[in-house]
Amino acid sequence: MSYSCSNCDESFQSAAGVTQHVALHHNTCAVCDDSFDQTDDLREHVHTTH
Repeated sequence: MSYSCSNCDESFQSAAGVTQHVALHHNTCAVCDDSFDQTDDLREHVHTTH
């Protein structure tokens, strides 16, 4: 089974791969789907909110 990124249609072998890809390349929180302009903002959000 293949999993695809909804932002860029890149494919992955696992759902975890998509989750990691979205967080790293699209700056989107895997927990609540909030998006951020900067990776540092995403990291701060995850650290303080989740």
